[in-house]
Amino acid sequence: MTDKIKFVIIGSGNIANTYISAIQKIEKAEVTGIISRSSKKPSQAEHLPVFHSLQSVTVEFDAVIVCTPNGYHHISTIEAAELGKHVLCEKPIDITTDAIDDMISACKQNNVKLGVAYQRRYSSDNPVVKALIENGSLGKIFSVDLSIKNYRDDSYYNSGAYRGTWDIDGGGPFIQQASHYIDLYYWFFGRPEKLVSTLGTFVHDIEVEDHGAVICVHQNGMISTITASTATKPGFPAKLEIYSDKGYLVMENDVITQWEMEDLENPSVADKSMNGHTGSATAVVNDTSNHELIIQDFVEAVFSGKEPLITGESARNATEIILDIYKNRF
Repeated sequence: MTDKIKFVIIGSGNIANTYISAIQKIEKAEVTGIISRSSKKPSQAEHLPVFHSLQSVTVEFDAVIVCTPNGYHHISTIEAAELGKHVLCEKPIDITTDAIDDMISACKQNNVKLGVAYQRRYSSDNPVVKALIENGSLGKIFSVDLSIKNYRDDSYYNSGAYRGTWDIDGGGPFIQQASHYIDLYYWFFGRPEKLVSTLGTFVHDIEVEDHGAVICVHQNGMISTITASTATKPGFPAKLEIYSDKGYLVMENDVITQWEMEDLENPSVADKSMNGHTGSATAVVNDTSNHELIIQDFVEAVFSGKEPLITGESARNATEIILDIYKNRF
């Protein structure tokens, strides 16, 4: 291995451009190739060779970034692991627990790293809120409301045959657009002891939900709601409300926007100018700062031997919660 980690990106959709742009800003990382079954080149990859499969790659590489549709993540991960290549996987890690377990097992057996891009855990004010929850500073939290109300037009779902399907996408906005925030919910509060959901398809011609709501109950008695949508025009910032016996706080797109907690000053460290409708109406990611963080950490994990920020085991929890949401419908 050289002084740089050489990545091959598997998949040529919009998110591949995000990774290429992010890696260009990281000194110890570079992209050496793209794998695309359709031979499509991402707009940022004009200078890169394109291959049809991992076996056909002729450039040097140490790791892959898996950017294929959700239900294919395990295929590329296991294939790369068996070639001795480290794996950074887009969210969600996959759409079934059996597939996830196979991914984790393959990476362990072949002594390669498996990281997952749930980078919102380290975005803006999220680490600050996590620390306050862990040390009990927010008091007894009894109510949480999480809302991920996005909008996607028909062109989004028509852009790929897999979009809006159960067998490949794994579901609608809960496993796709809301996955980052359900992972964040798990990181903050753990898994619910029980939940019940109601899901519907209202404005798109797809087989999965485009809007739904969940009520969760935790072992400590906390009651929460989670709403996820791609039907709510024009798209709104992701919003998290936390209520405790000491007061409340509201976050929008990872930034504390309201704060009323007894004996605690607002701890926000975020740049408020960044609090826009990021991702609420489009799948294109323009700000690569969070991806830079997750890639930089992954590179350091490969060099040092430590575990990445988000391991396969940790990322599995978000998929488990989402599968519970799909299973426990009324």
